Amino acid sequence: MNATDLVTRFATTQLGMAVDRGCVRWLGHSIVGLLFARLTHTAYNKPLLLTTVGAKTGRRRTVVLPFFVVGGQMAVVGSRGGMPTDPYWVRNLRAHPQAWIRIDRELKPVTAHIARAGEREPLWAAITRRAGVYLEYQRRATTREIPVVVLTPDESRRT
Repeated sequence: MNATDLVTRFATTQLGMAVDRGCVRWLGHSIVGLLFARLTHTAYNKPLLLTTVGAKTGRRRTVVLPFFVVGGQMAVVGSRGGMPTDPYWVRNLRAHPQAWIRIDRELKPVTAHIARAGEREPLWAAITRRAGVYLEYQRRATTREIPVVVLTPDESRRT
């Protein structure tokens, strides 16, 4: 078993999710997400920080995610390790599609949308060629289609 498998297994346990929630609450960052992104950075590029507006609270929430550039579009995957429900950040983006990304030291406003039908297939194919772990997550998440979220720069908004 390699390090990525260990991080994935830990992140999807009740303890792993509790530790990660505590880290987000007290440190402001997802340590498990950062570890996963760093361990697999050759497949995923550098991780980005995605800040969304909470669907219920209206508070800003930040997660660490791997991202993919496919055909000039930037995309992130709402896999949640193959759990049966979408991650909270996807729910937040459905309620409030305006968000912010930080790659290295650059903060940019973006507008997000969930890729549908004809748009999703080529994105999903390109992403899973680079990161096959998402195929395993999709197999686990048999009751839902894992969302692919497209992040489009929004120059009309300020950071």
